[in-house]
Amino acid sequence: MNLIDKIIDRLDALDKFKERVYIWYNYKDTQVALAIILFLVLIGIVLYFIFDVGLAWYWSLIFVCSLCIGILYLIVRYTRNKRKNIGTVGAVPIKTIGLDFNRMVLDNIYYVLRGYEKIDIEKTGIDNFHSVLTQQFEDMDSEIHFTDMSWAEVRYVLSKFKEKCGVEYSTFEKSNKLFLDGKPVTAKKLSNNGLRKHPAKYFTDKIDNCFPR
Repeated sequence: MNLIDKIIDRLDALDKFKERVYIWYNYKDTQVALAIILFLVLIGIVLYFIFDVGLAWYWSLIFVCSLCIGILYLIVRYTRNKRKNIGTVGAVPIKTIGLDFNRMVLDNIYYVLRGYEKIDIEKTGIDNFHSVLTQQFEDMDSEIHFTDMSWAEVRYVLSKFKEKCGVEYSTFEKSNKLFLDGKPVTAKKLSNNGLRKHPAKYFTDKIDNCFPR
């Protein structure tokens, strides 16, 4: 192997080493570990300086507290945008609830709710009911207005959709298309208020019978 080949091999090895170092450094755990080590080294140096010059012990305490506050402030500022992004991801509106049901199933549920006067027929006709649950929101402006229902009853109806189609309660909330007595249906209300009591058996039986066996 001549000198040029050796140099090329060395350069290739150096590139691989640099790539490994880069990957290692960009691991979040590595950066945290390096930050902790640097923090401890800095504290050690300053404490050594304080004791070496004979300053009182409380200067050490003041310095450590000030340093911790400063680092905490920098962490908060550095992560502010990331935390904002995390908070806004969940707020992105959805385009459809997208239930994949036979029209007759949804019609039967609507008739049950209408029969018990648990849906506002002035604001929610049968076509509105079907559109909200199956169509793209940009193609319609319908809404579902439940009325005189308990949160447990609303939860039971929506839980059937969740069970059959895997639609989460948060999806109904993000749609901003479902209302109970004029107030938006939210996942928190369904999870908290909806569990306080179970709907009457006559109601659950009627809803269950809307689905094919």
